Formats: sequence, C-alpha cells, structure tokens
Amino acid sequence: MRVKLAVAPRMGREVVVEEVILDDLGDHDVRLKVMTCTICHSDIHANTGEHGEYEGPGAAGHEIAGVVTEIGSKVTYVKPGDRVLCSEVRQGCGNCEQCYNDRHWFCENIPPMSFRVPGCFTRLNGERVVQTCSGTAGFATYTNAHEAMLCKLDDDIPFEIGSALACGFMSGFGAVLNRSKPTPGQSYAVTGCGGVGLSAIMGAKHCGCVPIIAIDINPVKLEAAKKFGATHCINPKEVKDVVQAVKDITGGYGVDHSMVAVAGDVKRMTWDLTALYGQMVVVGHEHFRNEGMHEFNFFDFLLSKKLTGCVMGGVTLRRDIPKYMEMYRTGQIDIDALLSNKFKLDDIQEALDDSERGALKNIVICDDEYAQKLGL
Repeated sequence: MRVKLAVAPRMGREVVVEEVILDDLGDHDVRLKVMTCTICHSDIHANTGEHGEYEGPGAAGHEIAGVVTEIGSKVTYVKPGDRVLCSEVRQGCGNCEQCYNDRHWFCENIPPMSFRVPGCFTRLNGERVVQTCSGTAGFATYTNAHEAMLCKLDDDIPFEIGSALACGFMSGFGAVLNRSKPTPGQSYAVTGCGGVGLSAIMGAKHCGCVPIIAIDINPVKLEAAKKFGATHCINPKEVKDVVQAVKDITGGYGVDHSMVAVAGDVKRMTWDLTALYGQMVVVGHEHFRNEGMHEFNFFDFLLSKKLTGCVMGGVTLRRDIPKYMEMYRTGQIDIDALLSNKFKLDDIQEALDDSERGALKNIVICDDEYAQKLGL
C-alpha cells in the first residue's frame, strides 16, 4: 500500500514528505488511518540522533490518534472503525508475573519496544525507513502498529487530545502521580516547563501540592506555568541563585518533590533545591554519553534523599488513559491549553521548526478531510 510519510533522508533536522510503501500486516498488527500526530520534542531529538545515532533514512511521530482500518489475524482488542490512540507504552498481556506486579513494561509475552530499527515503511528507491523513537512512525497518512500500543479513544474525545494523551501529557502528569506520589500540602518544583513540565505542574496541582515552583528560562513558558497551577516562577537568567530562591520559598529546606523535565545540565541544580529528605524524578534527558553522574556522591543520599527516573509517566495504558479522558471531560485537566498550532502533514518541517522555537505542542493533521474540518 502506498502512503505519505515524513522522512528524514539522513540523520538530521530536515524532513521531506514523500510516497512510500507500507508493509502488509503481521498477525498482531493493526493498520491505522492517522488523523493527528502531535509533536513531542523527542521526535526532533530522535531524528537528529540525540536519542541514539542511526544509519539511513528515519521517521518519527509517536503521539498518534487515528482510526483502525484493518487488523491482523490474531488481533482481539480492536476492530475496523475503532477510534484509538497509539503510544510508545505497551499494554502487557496481563497474565505473566511482571504484569501481575504492575510491571507491564517488562511483560514476558509482548515484544519490547524497539527504537532505531527498520520500521514498516520502504522508500520507493528500496531503502528501509528506520523508526527513530517508537514502535512505529506517525507522521504519515497510514501506519501499522502492534495492538498492544493501542488504547481506545472515546467518541467525544477529539483526535488531537488523544494524540497529546499518548505521550507528553502522561509523561509529566503520570510521573507525578505514579512516581513522585506527593501528598496534599507537600511542595513540588519542576525544572523545564515545556509540554511535559506543564503536565507535571497540572499533576502537582491535582495532588494538592503547595507551593508549586516552575523553573524555566523562557518567560512565555513561565506564564503558562502559572495558568496550570504554579504558585511561584523562577527564571535562572534573572535570579542569581536558583537553589537559594527555592529554599527561601520553602522555609530553608528545599522542596519535598522535584522533577527535571528538560534535557541539559540542570540535574545537579534541581537536586540541590530538593530537601535532604525529598525525591527528584528525572524525565528529561539528552544523549546517553552526556548523562554521566560524575557530580554525585554517596553523601548526597545518606540522609534518605532519593533519585529516580520515570519513562512515559509509569502508566498502565488501558488503566490510566480512560481515567485521563474522564478528567479531561470533567474539566479537571486542561489539555487544550497545551496545544499550540495546527499544520498539515505537507507542512511538517514548518511545524518542527516552530516547535524548536518554543511552541508547547504543535499538531500535525495527517488526514486531509480532518484538516479541512479544522479549517486548514
């Protein structure tokens, strides 16, 4: 089947939309008509090799929402016509020891996620396209995905909201609820206020945290942080000592909980503004070789301060996404405010460039009829 796909001909920032061949379905695969695929900064990092270098052409897009058009012979969860979101998170089988212990990421019966491996697309010149940051690539008119990557999308949830739920929102909001697990009245600081960081601020507000401190060098993002629940905002370019500023807000102790939601050399700073009895969760990262922990010492942990990480919010896909849809429906979370600008698939390079300039979360509309419905 011939479809349109945004391809990076080689590892780098430039992509082109071209016609490619989409594979036939495997037994557990589902074919999706992609309606929307929101841009996560991981897509940009992946195409440029910051999440691991690769050879040959690459494709990205992992915040996918669409409609099932065809299913493999052993697919049981969905049928043609179902509205779904497609995520990096895989629902486990539910029947193995790992799933029984809520460790679906380590499911013994569902294939693990594979990045930087040949995907389901082939260019017309015969080159196999690498999937750079997910189990499929969503900047396309159609794509194939393992059924374990899918969660049904309620009829009243717009596709673009489904896309945002598929990664960025869950990575921040879920990390607060599932990894930090703050109690009402505890303090929380978020370093990096992009889509993930703002979602974490929503999570901290939902849990009743106070104060909630947003840290970012972009004034626009700090203003957005206030709308999502931040009680204090700190711009490191305007404050001489961020750590001391946080301690001044928290009675000299530092915050109970902190999160690093951006790549870069901010982890030690965030650690130092966390109380000696607190916990720091790391979500944002860059290239593996630049993530050494050379600045840390055993004594940093002696008084029980904790350091941990969280991937994709630690969610169980089909348990948590329905909850988030209900929270969105009832106004408890504001995902619309996370979304920035809409672009057609043919304009994806412009969308990626706009994301790099600071847009929170751009929406790529991959279906022409849906784009027309949205006024594009």
